[in-house]
Amino acid sequence: MSISIDQMMKMLSKQLGVSATTTFGEVVKTKAEKVGDKVFLTFVRDFDKGIDEKYTYRDMHVLSNRLANGLLKLGIKQKNGISIFQINSPEYLFVLFAAFKMGCYCVLVNTGLKGDGLQYIIDHSDSNVLVIHWSLIERYLNIKDQLPKIEHVIVDINEAPADFELPGGAISLQSVMDAPDDDINIKIDPKDMSVLIYTSGTTGLPKATTFFYGKSQMGGALTYSALIAYGMGRPGDTFFTCLPLFHGNALQLTTMPGYFAEFPVILSKRFSASRFWDIIRKYEVTCFNLLGSMPQYLLKQPKRSNDKDNKVWRVNSAACPRELIVDFEERFNVKMYEGYGAVDGGSISNTLGTFGRKNVPVGTMGKPPEGSTAEIVDDGGNILEPNEVGELVFLVKEEDAKETQVNYYKDEKSSKARVQRGPDGRAWFHTGDLAIKDEDGWFFFVDRKKDSIRRKGENISPFTIERAINQNEKVLESAAYGIKSSQVGEDYAEDEVMVAVVMKPGETITPEELLDFCQDKLASFQLPRFIEFVEALPKSEVHRIMKRFLKERGVSEKTYDCEKAGYHVKKD
Repeated sequence: MSISIDQMMKMLSKQLGVSATTTFGEVVKTKAEKVGDKVFLTFVRDFDKGIDEKYTYRDMHVLSNRLANGLLKLGIKQKNGISIFQINSPEYLFVLFAAFKMGCYCVLVNTGLKGDGLQYIIDHSDSNVLVIHWSLIERYLNIKDQLPKIEHVIVDINEAPADFELPGGAISLQSVMDAPDDDINIKIDPKDMSVLIYTSGTTGLPKATTFFYGKSQMGGALTYSALIAYGMGRPGDTFFTCLPLFHGNALQLTTMPGYFAEFPVILSKRFSASRFWDIIRKYEVTCFNLLGSMPQYLLKQPKRSNDKDNKVWRVNSAACPRELIVDFEERFNVKMYEGYGAVDGGSISNTLGTFGRKNVPVGTMGKPPEGSTAEIVDDGGNILEPNEVGELVFLVKEEDAKETQVNYYKDEKSSKARVQRGPDGRAWFHTGDLAIKDEDGWFFFVDRKKDSIRRKGENISPFTIERAINQNEKVLESAAYGIKSSQVGEDYAEDEVMVAVVMKPGETITPEELLDFCQDKLASFQLPRFIEFVEALPKSEVHRIMKRFLKERGVSEKTYDCEKAGYHVKKD
Protein backbone atom coordinates (compact mmCIF):
# COMPACT_ATOMS: atom_id res chain seq x y z
CA MET A 1 0.00 0.00 0.00
CA SER A 2 1.41 3.38 -1.04
CA ILE A 3 1.46 6.34 1.32
CA SER A 4 1.06 9.98 0.31
CA ILE A 5 3.44 12.78 1.29
CA ASP A 6 0.67 14.34 3.42
CA GLN A 7 0.25 11.07 5.33
CA MET A 8 4.01 10.79 5.83
CA MET A 9 4.14 14.39 7.06
CA LYS A 10 1.44 13.70 9.67
CA MET A 11 3.25 10.58 10.86
CA LEU A 12 6.56 12.42 11.09
CA SER A 13 5.03 15.43 12.88
CA LYS A 14 3.73 13.08 15.57
CA GLN A 15 7.06 11.25 15.76
CA LEU A 16 9.03 14.51 16.02
CA GLY A 17 6.58 16.06 18.46
CA VAL A 18 6.01 19.24 16.44
CA SER A 19 2.91 21.20 15.47
CA ALA A 20 2.30 23.94 12.94
CA THR A 21 3.43 26.56 15.47
CA THR A 22 6.52 24.80 16.83
CA THR A 23 9.51 27.10 16.40
CA PHE A 24 13.06 26.27 15.46
CA GLY A 25 14.28 27.33 18.90
CA GLU A 26 11.82 24.99 20.60
CA VAL A 27 13.06 22.06 18.51
CA VAL A 28 16.71 22.85 19.30
CA LYS A 29 15.96 23.03 23.03
CA THR A 30 13.98 19.78 22.98
CA LYS A 31 16.74 17.92 21.14
CA ALA A 32 19.31 19.18 23.66
CA GLU A 33 17.17 17.75 26.44
CA LYS A 34 16.32 14.43 24.79
CA VAL A 35 19.40 13.53 22.71
CA GLY A 36 21.88 16.05 24.05
CA ASP A 37 24.90 13.74 24.06
CA LYS A 38 24.36 12.54 20.49
CA VAL A 39 26.86 13.94 17.98
CA PHE A 40 25.16 16.00 15.27
CA LEU A 41 28.13 17.57 13.48
CA THR A 42 31.68 16.44 12.76
CA PHE A 43 33.68 19.21 11.15
CA VAL A 44 36.77 18.17 9.18
CA ARG A 45 38.97 21.14 9.96
CA ASP A 46 42.18 19.70 8.47
CA PHE A 47 41.94 16.22 6.99
CA ASP A 48 45.64 15.91 6.17
CA LYS A 49 46.57 16.64 9.79
CA GLY A 50 43.77 14.50 11.19
CA ILE A 51 42.06 17.46 12.89
CA ASP A 52 38.29 17.36 13.32
CA GLU A 53 35.73 18.69 15.81
CA LYS A 54 32.53 17.11 17.09
CA TYR A 55 29.43 18.98 18.24
CA THR A 56 26.50 17.35 20.03
CA TYR A 57 22.86 18.44 20.01
CA ARG A 58 23.46 20.03 23.41
CA ASP A 59 26.48 21.92 22.05
CA MET A 60 24.41 23.38 19.22
CA HIS A 61 21.80 24.60 21.70
CA VAL A 62 24.19 26.03 24.27
CA LEU A 63 26.61 27.67 21.81
CA SER A 64 23.83 29.25 19.75
CA ASN A 65 22.25 30.53 22.96
CA ARG A 66 25.54 32.20 23.89
CA LEU A 67 25.84 33.80 20.48
CA ALA A 68 22.22 34.96 20.49
CA ASN A 69 22.64 36.55 23.93
CA GLY A 70 25.85 38.20 22.76
CA LEU A 71 24.09 39.60 19.70
CA LEU A 72 21.21 40.88 21.79
CA LYS A 73 23.71 42.60 24.08
CA LEU A 74 25.12 44.42 21.03
CA GLY A 75 21.65 45.78 20.34
CA ILE A 76 20.77 43.47 17.45
CA LYS A 77 17.01 43.00 17.38
CA GLN A 78 14.35 40.73 15.97
CA LYS A 79 13.79 41.29 12.20
CA ASN A 80 17.32 42.66 11.75
CA GLY A 81 19.22 41.28 8.75
CA ILE A 82 22.49 39.38 9.22
CA SER A 83 24.69 38.85 6.15
CA ILE A 84 26.85 35.74 6.58
CA PHE A 85 30.05 35.91 4.50
CA GLN A 86 31.69 32.85 5.92
CA ILE A 87 33.41 29.61 4.89
CA ASN A 88 32.04 26.19 5.86
CA SER A 89 32.50 25.88 9.61
CA PRO A 90 30.61 25.13 12.83
CA GLU A 91 30.57 28.91 13.42
CA TYR A 92 28.42 29.30 10.29
CA LEU A 93 25.76 27.10 11.89
CA PHE A 94 26.07 28.83 15.27
CA VAL A 95 25.13 32.09 13.54
CA LEU A 96 22.14 30.52 11.77
CA PHE A 97 20.84 28.82 14.89
CA ALA A 98 21.23 32.00 16.96
CA ALA A 99 19.54 34.18 14.33
CA PHE A 100 16.58 31.81 14.01
CA LYS A 101 16.11 31.81 17.78
CA MET A 102 16.15 35.63 17.73
CA GLY A 103 13.79 36.04 14.76
CA CYS A 104 16.40 37.76 12.57
CA TYR A 105 16.78 36.98 8.87
CA CYS A 106 20.02 35.62 7.44
CA VAL A 107 21.48 36.58 4.08
CA LEU A 108 23.58 33.70 2.74
CA VAL A 109 26.40 35.38 0.81
CA ASN A 110 28.40 33.53 -1.84
CA THR A 111 32.05 33.44 -0.73
CA GLY A 112 33.19 33.77 -4.34
CA LEU A 113 31.84 37.33 -4.55
CA LYS A 114 33.91 40.49 -4.41
CA GLY A 115 33.68 44.14 -5.41
CA ASP A 116 30.38 45.43 -6.79
CA GLY A 117 28.75 41.99 -6.73
CA LEU A 118 29.41 41.61 -3.02
CA GLN A 119 28.44 45.18 -2.21
CA TYR A 120 25.14 44.87 -4.10
CA ILE A 121 23.91 41.84 -2.16
CA ILE A 122 24.85 43.09 1.31
CA ASP A 123 23.34 46.51 0.64
CA HIS A 124 20.27 45.34 -1.29
CA SER A 125 19.39 42.91 1.51
CA ASP A 126 19.15 45.78 4.04
CA SER A 127 21.41 43.88 6.42
CA ASN A 128 22.35 45.59 9.67
CA VAL A 129 25.02 43.05 10.58
CA LEU A 130 27.89 41.43 8.68
CA VAL A 131 29.40 38.22 10.02
CA ILE A 132 32.59 37.54 8.07
CA HIS A 133 35.46 35.06 8.10
CA TRP A 134 38.85 36.63 8.73
CA SER A 135 40.22 35.31 5.40
CA LEU A 136 37.63 37.38 3.50
CA ILE A 137 38.19 40.65 5.35
CA GLU A 138 40.05 42.42 2.49
CA ARG A 139 36.97 42.07 0.29
CA TYR A 140 34.92 43.83 2.93
CA LEU A 141 37.48 46.60 3.39
CA ASN A 142 37.39 47.30 -0.36
CA ILE A 143 33.66 48.11 -0.23
CA LYS A 144 33.05 49.17 3.39
CA ASP A 145 32.42 52.79 2.43
CA GLN A 146 29.57 51.62 0.18
CA LEU A 147 27.75 49.75 2.95
CA PRO A 148 26.01 52.52 4.94
CA LYS A 149 23.41 50.17 6.47
CA ILE A 150 25.94 47.91 8.20
CA GLU A 151 26.06 48.77 11.91
CA HIS A 152 28.04 45.79 13.22
CA VAL A 153 30.94 43.85 11.67
CA ILE A 154 31.62 40.57 13.46
CA VAL A 155 34.73 38.65 12.40
CA ASP A 156 35.26 34.92 12.90
CA ILE A 157 38.95 34.78 13.88
CA ASN A 158 39.16 31.00 14.38
CA GLU A 159 42.48 29.85 12.84
CA ALA A 160 43.48 33.44 12.04
CA PRO A 161 47.26 34.08 11.99
CA ALA A 162 48.84 35.59 15.09
CA ASP A 163 49.39 38.95 13.38
CA PHE A 164 45.78 39.32 12.21
CA GLU A 165 44.22 42.60 13.30
CA LEU A 166 40.54 43.37 13.48
CA PRO A 167 39.46 46.34 11.33
CA GLY A 168 38.49 49.46 13.23
CA GLY A 169 35.04 49.15 14.75
CA ALA A 170 34.86 45.37 14.20
CA ILE A 171 34.50 42.79 16.95
CA SER A 172 35.38 39.10 16.97
CA LEU A 173 32.70 36.42 16.82
CA GLN A 174 34.45 34.63 19.65
CA SER A 175 34.12 37.63 21.96
CA VAL A 176 30.43 37.98 21.12
CA MET A 177 29.96 34.34 22.14
CA ASP A 178 31.45 35.09 25.55
CA ALA A 179 27.92 35.47 26.93
CA PRO A 180 25.43 33.54 29.10
CA ASP A 181 23.74 30.47 27.65
CA ASP A 182 20.26 31.43 28.91
CA ASP A 183 17.40 30.36 26.65
CA ILE A 184 16.09 32.87 24.12
CA ASN A 185 12.38 33.55 24.55
CA ILE A 186 11.34 35.62 21.56
CA LYS A 187 7.95 35.09 19.93
CA ILE A 188 8.41 34.38 16.21
CA ASP A 189 5.95 35.76 13.67
CA PRO A 190 5.43 33.16 10.89
CA LYS A 191 5.17 35.98 8.34
CA ASP A 192 8.65 37.34 9.11
CA MET A 193 11.59 36.65 6.79
CA SER A 194 14.05 33.98 7.86
CA VAL A 195 16.49 33.63 4.95
CA LEU A 196 17.49 35.39 1.73
CA ILE A 197 19.35 33.36 -0.91
CA TYR A 198 20.46 35.27 -4.01
CA THR A 199 20.49 33.93 -7.55
CA SER A 200 23.73 34.05 -9.57
CA GLY A 201 22.51 37.03 -11.61
CA THR A 202 23.35 35.48 -14.98
CA THR A 203 20.87 37.56 -16.96
CA GLY A 204 20.75 40.65 -14.74
CA LEU A 205 21.15 41.74 -11.15
CA PRO A 206 20.88 38.87 -8.66
CA LYS A 207 17.43 38.27 -7.18
CA ALA A 208 16.90 37.26 -3.55
CA THR A 209 14.61 34.30 -2.96
CA THR A 210 12.83 35.00 0.31
CA PHE A 211 12.02 32.36 2.90
CA PHE A 212 9.67 33.01 5.80
CA TYR A 213 9.60 31.52 9.28
CA GLY A 214 6.20 29.92 8.76
CA LYS A 215 7.35 28.09 5.62
CA SER A 216 10.96 27.35 6.50
CA GLN A 217 11.55 27.35 10.26
CA MET A 218 8.30 26.29 11.91
CA GLY A 219 6.22 23.13 12.38
CA GLY A 220 5.35 21.79 8.93
CA ALA A 221 8.57 23.06 7.38
CA LEU A 222 10.67 21.37 10.05
CA THR A 223 8.76 18.15 9.45
CA TYR A 224 9.31 18.43 5.71
CA SER A 225 13.01 18.92 6.29
CA ALA A 226 13.05 15.65 8.26
CA LEU A 227 11.05 14.03 5.44
CA ILE A 228 13.82 15.05 3.02
CA ALA A 229 16.33 13.26 5.23
CA TYR A 230 14.25 10.08 5.33
CA GLY A 231 13.65 10.36 1.59
CA MET A 232 17.39 10.47 0.93
CA GLY A 233 18.53 8.28 3.79
CA ARG A 234 17.56 5.53 6.18
CA PRO A 235 18.08 4.98 9.92
CA GLY A 236 21.75 4.55 10.75
CA ASP A 237 22.96 6.73 7.86
CA THR A 238 25.70 9.34 8.04
CA PHE A 239 25.42 12.33 5.70
CA PHE A 240 28.35 14.22 4.19
CA THR A 241 28.65 17.54 2.41
CA CYS A 242 31.59 19.54 1.13
CA LEU A 243 29.33 21.98 -0.74
CA PRO A 244 29.14 25.55 0.64
CA LEU A 245 26.59 26.23 3.34
CA PHE A 246 25.45 29.40 1.57
CA HIS A 247 23.93 27.11 -1.07
CA GLY A 248 20.55 25.41 -0.76
CA ASN A 249 21.93 21.94 -1.37
CA ALA A 250 24.38 21.82 1.52
CA LEU A 251 22.10 23.62 3.95
CA GLN A 252 18.55 22.61 2.99
CA LEU A 253 19.15 19.12 1.59
CA THR A 254 21.90 17.83 3.86
CA THR A 255 22.77 19.73 7.04
CA MET A 256 19.36 20.82 8.35
CA PRO A 257 17.49 17.64 7.33
CA GLY A 258 20.27 15.65 9.00
CA TYR A 259 19.84 17.75 12.14
CA PHE A 260 16.05 17.36 12.37
CA ALA A 261 16.04 13.63 11.55
CA GLU A 262 19.10 13.05 13.79
CA PHE A 263 21.36 11.71 11.06
CA PRO A 264 25.01 12.57 11.86
CA VAL A 265 26.45 15.13 9.43
CA ILE A 266 30.10 15.29 8.31
CA LEU A 267 31.08 18.75 7.04
CA SER A 268 34.29 19.71 5.27
CA LYS A 269 35.51 23.12 4.16
CA ARG A 270 35.47 22.46 0.43
CA PHE A 271 35.43 19.84 -2.32
CA SER A 272 38.68 17.98 -2.92
CA ALA A 273 38.57 15.31 -5.63
CA SER A 274 41.80 13.69 -4.43
CA ARG A 275 40.70 13.47 -0.76
CA PHE A 276 37.00 12.88 -1.30
CA TRP A 277 36.83 9.11 -0.95
CA ASP A 278 39.38 9.06 1.86
CA ILE A 279 37.05 11.32 3.86
CA ILE A 280 34.07 9.13 2.97
CA ARG A 281 35.89 6.02 4.20
CA LYS A 282 37.33 7.53 7.39
CA TYR A 283 33.96 8.84 8.62
CA GLU A 284 31.95 5.88 7.31
CA VAL A 285 29.65 8.10 5.24
CA THR A 286 26.65 6.36 3.72
CA CYS A 287 24.96 9.18 1.77
CA PHE A 288 26.08 12.39 0.02
CA ASN A 289 25.10 14.83 -2.73
CA LEU A 290 27.00 15.83 -5.88
CA LEU A 291 26.54 18.89 -8.08
CA GLY A 292 27.96 20.36 -11.26
CA SER A 293 31.26 18.89 -12.43
CA MET A 294 31.92 16.91 -9.25
CA PRO A 295 31.06 13.45 -10.71
CA GLN A 296 33.25 14.17 -13.73
CA TYR A 297 36.18 15.18 -11.52
CA LEU A 298 35.84 12.11 -9.32
CA LEU A 299 35.72 9.79 -12.32
CA LYS A 300 38.77 11.45 -13.86
CA GLN A 301 40.84 10.73 -10.74
CA PRO A 302 43.37 7.88 -11.12
CA LYS A 303 41.74 4.52 -10.40
CA ARG A 304 42.59 3.00 -7.03
CA SER A 305 42.34 -0.55 -5.73
CA ASN A 306 40.04 0.58 -2.92
CA ASP A 307 37.56 2.56 -5.07
CA LYS A 308 34.78 0.17 -4.07
CA ASP A 309 35.77 0.16 -0.41
CA ASN A 310 33.10 2.39 1.13
CA LYS A 311 29.78 2.18 2.99
CA VAL A 312 27.90 4.51 0.63
CA TRP A 313 24.60 3.16 -0.59
CA ARG A 314 23.11 6.38 -1.99
CA VAL A 315 24.53 9.29 -3.99
CA ASN A 316 22.14 12.13 -4.86
CA SER A 317 23.01 14.08 -7.99
CA ALA A 318 21.55 16.61 -10.40
CA ALA A 319 21.96 16.69 -14.19
CA CYS A 320 24.60 13.99 -14.31
CA PRO A 321 24.91 12.48 -17.83
CA ARG A 322 23.46 8.97 -18.06
CA GLU A 323 26.71 7.38 -19.20
CA LEU A 324 28.54 8.90 -16.22
CA ILE A 325 25.97 7.47 -13.83
CA VAL A 326 26.63 3.93 -15.07
CA ASP A 327 30.42 4.41 -14.87
CA PHE A 328 30.20 6.03 -11.42
CA GLU A 329 28.02 3.29 -9.97
CA GLU A 330 30.24 0.54 -11.33
CA ARG A 331 33.55 2.07 -10.28
CA PHE A 332 32.60 3.07 -6.74
CA ASN A 333 29.97 0.39 -6.03
CA VAL A 334 27.23 2.90 -5.20
CA LYS A 335 23.75 3.77 -6.44
CA MET A 336 23.09 7.24 -7.89
CA TYR A 337 19.72 8.95 -7.65
CA GLU A 338 18.94 11.92 -9.86
CA GLY A 339 16.61 14.62 -8.60
CA TYR A 340 15.39 18.09 -9.48
CA GLY A 341 14.55 21.13 -7.42
CA ALA A 342 15.35 24.81 -7.21
CA VAL A 343 15.93 27.29 -4.38
CA ASP A 344 13.42 29.60 -6.08
CA GLY A 345 11.10 26.73 -6.97
CA GLY A 346 8.11 28.37 -5.33
CA SER A 347 6.94 25.36 -3.37
CA ILE A 348 7.96 21.97 -2.08
CA SER A 349 5.66 20.49 -4.76
CA ASN A 350 7.78 21.99 -7.53
CA THR A 351 10.25 19.13 -7.37
CA LEU A 352 10.91 15.89 -9.20
CA GLY A 353 12.37 12.81 -7.63
CA THR A 354 12.66 9.04 -7.63
CA PHE A 355 11.82 8.47 -3.95
CA GLY A 356 9.50 5.45 -3.61
CA ARG A 357 9.39 4.82 -7.38
CA LYS A 358 9.84 1.44 -9.01
CA ASN A 359 11.55 0.57 -12.30
CA VAL A 360 13.36 3.90 -12.40
CA PRO A 361 15.22 4.52 -15.71
CA VAL A 362 18.90 5.49 -15.55
CA GLY A 363 19.43 9.24 -15.56
CA THR A 364 15.86 10.36 -14.92
CA MET A 365 15.28 13.21 -12.51
CA GLY A 366 12.01 11.55 -11.58
CA LYS A 367 8.32 12.30 -11.60
CA PRO A 368 6.37 14.96 -9.69
CA PRO A 369 5.00 14.05 -6.27
CA GLU A 370 1.45 12.77 -5.90
CA GLY A 371 -1.01 15.60 -6.45
CA SER A 372 1.39 17.66 -8.60
CA THR A 373 1.46 18.03 -12.38
CA ALA A 374 4.51 18.76 -14.54
CA GLU A 375 4.68 19.19 -18.31
CA ILE A 376 7.06 20.18 -21.09
CA VAL A 377 5.99 23.23 -23.12
CA ASP A 378 7.23 25.23 -26.10
CA ASP A 379 7.87 28.98 -26.09
CA GLY A 380 4.14 29.57 -26.62
CA GLY A 381 3.19 27.53 -23.58
CA ASN A 382 1.81 24.63 -25.62
CA ILE A 383 2.27 21.17 -24.11
CA LEU A 384 4.65 19.08 -26.20
CA GLU A 385 4.52 15.41 -27.14
CA PRO A 386 6.75 12.84 -25.36
CA ASN A 387 10.49 13.10 -26.03
CA GLU A 388 10.27 16.67 -27.37
CA VAL A 389 12.60 19.21 -25.76
CA GLY A 390 10.94 22.17 -24.08
CA GLU A 391 10.69 24.09 -20.84
CA LEU A 392 9.78 22.22 -17.67
CA VAL A 393 6.69 23.73 -16.02
CA PHE A 394 4.55 22.86 -13.00
CA LEU A 395 0.81 23.37 -12.72
CA VAL A 396 -0.21 25.93 -10.11
CA LYS A 397 -3.61 25.11 -8.67
CA GLU A 398 -5.79 28.10 -7.91
CA GLU A 399 -6.18 27.06 -4.27
CA ASP A 400 -2.38 26.78 -3.94
CA ALA A 401 -1.45 30.01 -5.74
CA LYS A 402 -0.38 31.82 -2.56
CA GLU A 403 1.62 28.89 -1.26
CA THR A 404 3.48 28.42 -4.55
CA GLN A 405 4.23 32.10 -5.05
CA VAL A 406 7.94 32.84 -5.40
CA ASN A 407 8.94 35.87 -3.36
CA TYR A 408 11.96 37.79 -4.58
CA TYR A 409 12.96 40.43 -2.03
CA LYS A 410 11.94 43.92 -3.23
CA ASP A 411 11.16 42.58 -6.73
CA GLU A 412 7.43 41.99 -7.15
CA LYS A 413 7.64 42.04 -10.95
CA SER A 414 10.08 39.13 -11.14
CA SER A 415 8.10 37.24 -8.50
CA LYS A 416 4.93 37.38 -10.57
CA ALA A 417 6.73 36.55 -13.84
CA ARG A 418 7.54 33.01 -12.70
CA VAL A 419 3.87 32.01 -13.09
CA GLN A 420 2.26 32.43 -16.51
CA ARG A 421 -1.08 31.52 -18.03
CA GLY A 422 -0.87 28.89 -20.76
CA PRO A 423 -3.07 28.66 -23.89
CA ASP A 424 -5.33 26.36 -21.85
CA GLY A 425 -5.96 29.16 -19.35
CA ARG A 426 -4.24 27.34 -16.51
CA ALA A 427 -1.40 28.86 -14.46
CA TRP A 428 2.04 27.26 -14.85
CA PHE A 429 5.23 27.81 -12.88
CA HIS A 430 8.11 28.25 -15.36
CA THR A 431 11.42 26.77 -14.22
CA GLY A 432 13.68 28.15 -16.95
CA ASP A 433 15.06 24.63 -17.53
CA LEU A 434 14.84 22.49 -20.65
CA ALA A 435 13.82 18.86 -20.29
CA ILE A 436 11.98 16.01 -21.95
CA LYS A 437 9.26 13.64 -20.71
CA ASP A 438 9.22 10.11 -22.07
CA GLU A 439 6.18 7.97 -22.87
CA ASP A 440 6.07 6.64 -19.31
CA GLY A 441 6.09 10.06 -17.69
CA TRP A 442 9.75 10.11 -16.58
CA PHE A 443 11.47 13.49 -16.87
CA PHE A 444 15.05 14.00 -18.06
CA PHE A 445 17.07 17.20 -17.71
CA VAL A 446 18.48 18.72 -20.93
CA ASP A 447 19.94 22.13 -20.09
CA ARG A 448 19.29 25.61 -18.76
CA LYS A 449 17.04 27.43 -21.22
CA LYS A 450 19.20 30.54 -21.10
CA ASP A 451 22.25 28.47 -22.17
CA SER A 452 20.59 27.10 -25.31
CA ILE A 453 22.45 27.84 -28.56
CA ARG A 454 20.64 28.75 -31.81
CA ARG A 455 22.65 27.68 -34.87
CA LYS A 456 21.67 26.83 -38.46
CA GLY A 457 17.99 26.92 -37.55
CA GLU A 458 18.46 24.44 -34.70
CA ASN A 459 18.32 24.79 -30.95
CA ILE A 460 21.39 23.12 -29.46
CA SER A 461 21.93 21.97 -25.89
CA PRO A 462 25.50 22.73 -24.75
CA PHE A 463 25.11 19.78 -22.42
CA THR A 464 24.98 17.43 -25.44
CA ILE A 465 28.24 18.80 -26.84
CA GLU A 466 30.00 18.64 -23.47
CA ARG A 467 28.93 15.05 -22.95
CA ALA A 468 30.50 14.05 -26.27
CA ILE A 469 33.79 15.90 -25.66
CA ASN A 470 34.11 14.69 -22.07
CA GLN A 471 34.00 11.07 -23.21
CA ASN A 472 37.53 11.53 -24.56
CA GLU A 473 39.91 9.97 -22.03
CA LYS A 474 42.41 12.81 -22.42
CA VAL A 475 39.85 15.50 -21.55
CA LEU A 476 39.21 16.53 -17.95
CA GLU A 477 36.19 18.73 -18.64
CA SER A 478 34.72 21.17 -21.14
CA ALA A 479 32.18 23.96 -21.52
CA ALA A 480 30.16 24.62 -24.67
CA TYR A 481 28.47 27.96 -25.27
CA GLY A 482 27.20 30.23 -28.01
CA ILE A 483 28.93 33.40 -29.12
CA LYS A 484 27.40 36.10 -31.27
CA SER A 485 28.52 36.63 -34.83
CA SER A 486 29.51 40.19 -33.98
CA GLN A 487 32.21 38.80 -31.69
CA VAL A 488 33.99 37.31 -34.72
CA GLY A 489 33.41 40.19 -37.12
CA GLU A 490 30.40 38.65 -38.86
CA ASP A 491 26.83 39.82 -39.12
CA TYR A 492 24.03 37.29 -38.92
CA ALA A 493 21.33 36.54 -36.39
CA GLU A 494 22.39 33.17 -35.03
CA ASP A 495 25.15 31.88 -32.75
CA GLU A 496 28.36 30.00 -33.35
CA VAL A 497 29.34 27.11 -31.09
CA MET A 498 32.49 27.51 -29.06
CA VAL A 499 34.02 25.15 -26.50
CA ALA A 500 36.63 25.67 -23.82
CA VAL A 501 38.48 22.45 -23.03
CA VAL A 502 40.59 21.49 -20.01
CA MET A 503 42.97 18.57 -20.55
CA LYS A 504 43.96 16.03 -17.92
CA PRO A 505 47.44 16.69 -16.49
CA GLY A 506 50.14 15.60 -18.93
CA GLU A 507 47.69 14.99 -21.81
CA THR A 508 47.52 16.85 -25.14
CA ILE A 509 45.28 16.68 -28.18
CA THR A 510 44.95 18.75 -31.34
CA PRO A 511 41.69 20.52 -32.24
CA GLU A 512 41.42 18.31 -35.32
CA GLU A 513 41.78 15.14 -33.25
CA LEU A 514 39.10 16.33 -30.86
CA LEU A 515 36.74 17.16 -33.74
CA ASP A 516 37.42 13.77 -35.33
CA PHE A 517 36.51 12.16 -32.01
CA CYS A 518 33.18 14.04 -31.95
CA GLN A 519 32.19 13.58 -35.62
CA ASP A 520 30.24 10.38 -34.97
CA LYS A 521 28.79 11.61 -31.68
CA LEU A 522 27.35 14.96 -32.76
CA ALA A 523 25.25 16.25 -35.62
CA SER A 524 27.11 18.54 -38.01
CA PHE A 525 25.31 21.63 -36.71
CA GLN A 526 26.35 20.68 -33.14
CA LEU A 527 30.04 20.33 -33.96
CA PRO A 528 31.89 23.32 -32.46
CA ARG A 529 33.40 25.88 -34.80
CA PHE A 530 35.69 27.38 -32.16
CA ILE A 531 37.90 25.44 -29.74
CA GLU A 532 40.16 26.89 -27.08
CA PHE A 533 42.27 24.89 -24.64
CA VAL A 534 42.35 26.49 -21.19
CA GLU A 535 44.00 25.66 -17.88
CA ALA A 536 40.75 25.91 -15.90
CA LEU A 537 37.10 26.84 -16.31
CA PRO A 538 35.53 29.66 -14.27
CA LYS A 539 33.29 28.08 -11.65
CA SER A 540 30.91 28.99 -8.88
CA GLU A 541 31.43 27.79 -5.34
CA VAL A 542 29.07 24.87 -6.07
CA HIS A 543 31.19 23.75 -9.03
CA ARG A 544 28.90 25.01 -11.76
CA ILE A 545 30.66 26.46 -14.77
CA MET A 546 30.14 30.23 -15.09
CA LYS A 547 29.66 30.45 -18.83
CA ARG A 548 28.93 34.15 -18.86
CA PHE A 549 32.63 34.84 -18.32
CA LEU A 550 33.56 32.57 -21.22
CA LYS A 551 30.97 34.24 -23.46
CA GLU A 552 32.24 37.69 -22.55
CA ARG A 553 35.81 36.70 -23.37
CA GLY A 554 34.84 35.18 -26.72
CA VAL A 555 37.54 34.21 -29.20
CA SER A 556 41.21 35.07 -28.74
CA GLU A 557 44.46 34.62 -30.59
CA LYS A 558 44.64 31.12 -29.08
CA THR A 559 41.23 30.07 -30.39
CA TYR A 560 41.06 27.46 -33.14
CA ASP A 561 38.51 28.24 -35.91
CA CYS A 562 37.65 25.08 -37.84
CA GLU A 563 36.20 27.07 -40.77
CA LYS A 564 39.34 29.14 -41.27
CA ALA A 565 41.47 26.04 -40.75
CA GLY A 566 39.56 24.24 -43.50
CA TYR A 567 38.50 21.34 -41.31
CA HIS A 568 36.17 18.95 -43.15
CA VAL A 569 32.85 18.41 -41.40
CA LYS A 570 31.02 15.25 -42.47
CA LYS A 571 27.51 15.75 -43.73
CA ASP A 572 24.73 14.11 -41.70
